[in-house]
Amino acid sequence: MSTRDDASQPDLAQLLVTAAELPAAGLDDFTELASPSSDEDPPPMTAQTPELTAVLNRAFGDKAAREVRTSFMNADSSIVVDEGVSERVPGAAAAWMADMRRVYTECASWTMSIGDDEITVQVVDPADDPGEPLKVEQRFGDEALMRTMLAGSPGQQARITTLLVRHGDRALELTFRSLAGDPEGPEAARLADGTSKFLDLAPAKFLGLPPR
Repeated sequence: MSTRDDASQPDLAQLLVTAAELPAAGLDDFTELASPSSDEDPPPMTAQTPELTAVLNRAFGDKAAREVRTSFMNADSSIVVDEGVSERVPGAAAAWMADMRRVYTECASWTMSIGDDEITVQVVDPADDPGEPLKVEQRFGDEALMRTMLAGSPGQQARITTLLVRHGDRALELTFRSLAGDPEGPEAARLADGTSKFLDLAPAKFLGLPPR
């Protein structure tokens, strides 16, 4: 677990999932990583227009006033789950969610520049996502947003599913990372099971609700 503002840790950190809570949630296959896997700043990104490029980079590069993060990985390292809880100045969380919603609505794809490589990111249409993100969004907080992205070349794509939940000026980011494999294969079934259980556990703790 890490924090970008030590003063926030005693408060915000209590809203993060802990390793001790995993067994009761049926997530025995997961362990907490020594440090979060996604503490780095995002690379530069380019959308279809300069305006959308600005929104894209502002949304993914947003820095909260206070933030704590943790990550979990399953036994064979095929699934990584990143969780972050943040607090923003009044009104900023709603503005950030509006930016993220605009990104997912208006940007079907974009590119990330990593060194000399250009990596394509494609947003999965919610209607084609077996995770039924639009139904998940209805369950949580003042507002929620969930989308799946595929990053990289066909056959080597990473699958990244992110749930954002806003509660007042605080926000939860829950991200699932894996390879995009056979949607009918056992890996997909394990991912769906782990995702479902984390979706029951993490947002409930963030919102102060009993687990589903």
